Amino acid sequence: MSDEQRIGDWRVICQRSGFKAWASDCVKQWDGAYVLRRFADQRHPQDFVRGIPDNQRVPWASPEPTDTFLSPGDVTQSDL
Repeated sequence: MSDEQRIGDWRVICQRSGFKAWASDCVKQWDGAYVLRRFADQRHPQDFVRGIPDNQRVPWASPEPTDTFLSPGDVTQSDL
């Protein structure tokens, strides 16, 4: 780079390449780093994907009935 001056501009260091640059030649990336335009990264489209809500509730439910225990002799072979 030459030692030229630009009114209202200042020198910065590119946070990607480490090159000296003018602030007006740099852009702010999505991650907050200021880099030269030629080194700027675009965000990947998958970064913007949002999940679809999945409602897993059942439409209706009934409580589990209480257990009924049989004593020996309550059921005979003829009951089956």
